[in-house]
Amino acid sequence: MKFLLLSDLGTKPTRGGLLRNNSRASGALHIVQLANNHGIEATNIDYWRDWGTAVIRDSILAWFSDDEEPWIGLSGSIDGSSTNQFKILVHLLKKEIPHLKVILGGYRVPVGESSWVDMAFIGRSGNIFTQWLQKKDISKYVFPHEVALPITYKNPHGKILEQPVAPLLKEEDFWSPHETHTVEIALGCKFNCSFCGYDFRNNKNPVLIDEEQLFNSIKSAHDKFGITNFVLADDTINEVDTKLELLAKVNDQLDFEPSYMAFVRADVLGAKPRQIELLQNARINSMFFGIESLTPEVTKMIRKGGKPERMLDSLRMIKNEYPEAFTFGNLIIGLTGDNEKSIWDNCNKIIDEQLLTSGGCNPLRLYNNLENPDVESDFDKDPEKFGYEIIGTDREWEELGYSSQLWKNDWTDSNGADSIAEKVDVYLGENLESKFTSHEIFGLQSLMPGEKWGWYNQHFNLANQRRNKIVRQYIKNKSEWMQSR
Repeated sequence: MKFLLLSDLGTKPTRGGLLRNNSRASGALHIVQLANNHGIEATNIDYWRDWGTAVIRDSILAWFSDDEEPWIGLSGSIDGSSTNQFKILVHLLKKEIPHLKVILGGYRVPVGESSWVDMAFIGRSGNIFTQWLQKKDISKYVFPHEVALPITYKNPHGKILEQPVAPLLKEEDFWSPHETHTVEIALGCKFNCSFCGYDFRNNKNPVLIDEEQLFNSIKSAHDKFGITNFVLADDTINEVDTKLELLAKVNDQLDFEPSYMAFVRADVLGAKPRQIELLQNARINSMFFGIESLTPEVTKMIRKGGKPERMLDSLRMIKNEYPEAFTFGNLIIGLTGDNEKSIWDNCNKIIDEQLLTSGGCNPLRLYNNLENPDVESDFDKDPEKFGYEIIGTDREWEELGYSSQLWKNDWTDSNGADSIAEKVDVYLGENLESKFTSHEIFGLQSLMPGEKWGWYNQHFNLANQRRNKIVRQYIKNKSEWMQSR
């Protein structure tokens, strides 16, 4: 048996223009590592939509050669944007390898058709994949769905049955020091924000990663490829001090200075100001704050604490005590109980004091027909309870089988929220130091290190040029490696 897994890094719109992602998918690397651990020859292809049809076809055919049990998989994106293109590639490959088997994974909802997909996985399924490799019965994990879909497997709702991911990088992965590596400190989040669709929210006992595993993943990335920038995939890195203390402990054992980007809750910092020192020790110097709202009635409703002034005080403390950190704060426009005047007043307060390096916002989205209860927010499940009246369908996401809803509440509707969000987002982007989110600036800084945050606003295209060069070199190295096997 041979197993090949494709994953993709797309292009996303930013306030500076289209940015090409340079943070590879650790989930795909983890799945390949599981296969390798069971004696199966397996590898992954990154940036696969950049390869070109002839190069990727010839490389895959050469790598599979005459293997009697070839499996190819796609680690899909949340928006499902690469699924149809993968289907075309599969049909092309099956002309030469008619017995090729196909897996889909990484999605949050059921996808694919049984006409071309042999099996699929929803959400975190490394434990199920492992049992399948061991030829164990995995029928208890079957996810009920329509007949047309492939047989699909999913873990029980809300249960954490595997460990955090921090894979080891291998020489044949051909990374660049200008890419970022993603690891997890823990699985699970003890909070239960009413708008959140994170799989393992409201989990009071997050599963912490093994210290040695985390150290080895970070150390191997640096020793093999010179990587120094790491994204922490945890939903909330500072929910408990233990996470920050573990990362600092690992940092002390390293012979280089890493940098990390993470999701941080400002209200927790407000309640536990000593965490600022813990963040410094953990070298988390790029932070994404989900502020959502600074109206007291709203923060209570969304379960993010009821003291916005304390949240602002935490931003002031970060600015004073950790001035070198990049901070991005995001607002949700359209929350019940909010109002446009309060939103603008709070944005002006943030700008006047320059409490964030960058800020932005998104209009509220409500979804229907998600099928997977793990990713339904409380808003999605019962919008009326939170003050929303559904008045129609906004968009059908055909690739994923669900839709976003049109709504109205006590002060606006979905169209009004879109309009306000567009204006607020531009205002924050033009009046804070940086146009970019913490994810975006972390990638830009990895590609072009050592500059001040505002510098990247005017030199954005240089990053894409460097990223394109990195991708071209990766494709050359990986394709040559595959065709020489």
